[in-house]
Amino acid sequence: MLKYRVLTGGGFLSLVAALYIWGTTPLIGAVILGVTVLAVLEMVNMMTVAGYPALKWTCMGLILLWIAGVCFSESDVETWESLPYVVPVISVWVISLGCLFRSDQSQSLAKLAGSFMTLVYVAGLMQFMFMLLLSGQGGADGRELLLYGILVIKSTDMGAYFVGSAIGKHKMIPTISPAKTWEGVLGGVGVAIAVSSLLMYLFKYDLSGHNFTWIDGLILGLGLAVLGVIGDLVESMLKRAAKIKDSGSWLKGMGGILDVLDSLIFALPLLYIYLCWGLHGL
Repeated sequence: MLKYRVLTGGGFLSLVAALYIWGTTPLIGAVILGVTVLAVLEMVNMMTVAGYPALKWTCMGLILLWIAGVCFSESDVETWESLPYVVPVISVWVISLGCLFRSDQSQSLAKLAGSFMTLVYVAGLMQFMFMLLLSGQGGADGRELLLYGILVIKSTDMGAYFVGSAIGKHKMIPTISPAKTWEGVLGGVGVAIAVSSLLMYLFKYDLSGHNFTWIDGLILGLGLAVLGVIGDLVESMLKRAAKIKDSGSWLKGMGGILDVLDSLIFALPLLYIYLCWGLHGL
């Protein structure tokens, strides 16, 4: 199992590195979009197995609309700026209508809950990858921000795994994640802070045109690590509720797309929020 985890994890990081070095902005966006579609399919299946049958194709269309809203709102056309605020309202309308005109209303509440959870968990979190990609300044895209965030968060996962395997004794939340220990989590957070500080230094405290300081590196390292751990636990909680081991079977040794993205999608919004409110004080 460890061999497959290393191979799959190495393949994921190799893909990230290749896109960072050679990928164009549209190509990186297309890859994120493809991953989002797979995540939707897994989330719909998870919710359905748990007894909350989400409206698959309705959710798929709405999530594409959410992403389109983010992309258009970053254009130079002023009328598109409010689109991200309009799309959630449209989503409520469409999902409600999707359940309203059905002959069998016995599952309506479950379908509403499953569909809204799919939309919020996947679209609400994945959209921040696109927002970061479009957040570069001075003619640059946000690929450095994405690379930094992914490496810091994934270093938390790896640090927690190896430290926990070596010295972990005190279980964190055994009812949700039996293997996760407090020692492992603390080790992962320490590794993330070190990786964050190192990356900031290597990038000369300039990520995609945004100027950071060493203090920003410490704060973000801690924050991204903690939220990454919580994101991992949240997805484990969802799988426990659905009584499944993995969200999918796409990746040997790792499970599904959500099993790889769980910590990323939960923590990356912090990087965007810090960029807007902490770094620039907007």
